[in-house]
Amino acid sequence: MEEINQFKSLDDLKKIISELEGFIARPVIRGNHPTIYPDVKEGQYRTVYGIRITDYLLSSDGKWVLPHNQKGLSFSANWKELKRVYRLFSRVPGRTVDVHWVLQGSDLPKNMKFVEDEKPKKKGHYFLTVTEEIPIHKLVSNLKWIADRMSVIKNAERTL
Repeated sequence: MEEINQFKSLDDLKKIISELEGFIARPVIRGNHPTIYPDVKEGQYRTVYGIRITDYLLSSDGKWVLPHNQKGLSFSANWKELKRVYRLFSRVPGRTVDVHWVLQGSDLPKNMKFVEDEKPKKKGHYFLTVTEEIPIHKLVSNLKWIADRMSVIKNAERTL
């Protein structure tokens, strides 16, 4: 029979996660999708099918995502890094930020993986990268699949 646990606080959850294999988390403004961005037509954060052009290495025509071990969607792999990123998101008064997370060793599509940021000052920062050239619509599908498997911590400011 499958065991079900109920956690009374985020501290309880933090302890359980640290005993397992670690977590990968991503703060997101409440109401936004955890892995796909809203449409932005121009500028540095322009999106193609909800993928920010600065996050992944795209082909010149924008139809393919090319493999790169230091480009991908950003995630935090420890509480210190998560707290730092969370504070950046929640600086705007009235903005509510949720934390979406998944276990680090969770199932991912075969053409994606989590890779630690090589910059020495970015301990605990990971990229969700692609490992082979894939069409951008496949990346969108993969990111939606991953988001469906993520858990959400609402009102995490008390713990972080």
